[in-house]
Amino acid sequence: MDLFSYKLYKGNIFKELVKTLLEENGYDALPYGYENQFSNIKRNLKDKRTETALRIRSSPDLLIYDDEKKDVNLVEVKMSKNEYINIAKFLDYQKYWKDALIIAVVNFENVFYAEEIRKLGEKGFYTPKSDFRRIQEVFPRIKTDCLEGYQSIARKLLIATESRKDDEEELNGIDKGIKQ
Repeated sequence: MDLFSYKLYKGNIFKELVKTLLEENGYDALPYGYENQFSNIKRNLKDKRTETALRIRSSPDLLIYDDEKKDVNLVEVKMSKNEYINIAKFLDYQKYWKDALIIAVVNFENVFYAEEIRKLGEKGFYTPKSDFRRIQEVFPRIKTDCLEGYQSIARKLLIATESRKDDEEELNGIDKGIKQ
């Protein structure tokens, strides 16, 4: 497994966690991002800098439908073991998806935070506690007891998937073992 695949795998864990949290609280949540729609060409797009490739690569992860409000949101899920989050592709999100939401999963207080991309400015580094709202403020049907269970799971997953210095070394070893 190469580093690109490993990072996709880690991201998918948290996308699925957010998707399930929202579904369990009455929202319809569907995969939307390029990892799902274009899985057979994602490796070829990872280094492309054309407008179309940038738009596809920056497409949000989930489509969330609220049947009570009859409203839809696109959601990009980000995770960080720290109290802050670095959004490297933020300018692409601002350009192509400013009406979408970012849900940040961080190992800090509420764990799940959300905010509209258009409201975040362009600094790239964000502190969810001050730059985002708690997820239950954006998705008010999320029940406290349910959220607490997901917070516990997310904290454990954040620790378990924490990037280590030897991740790349370990993956290279796996890669070599597969090729032999």
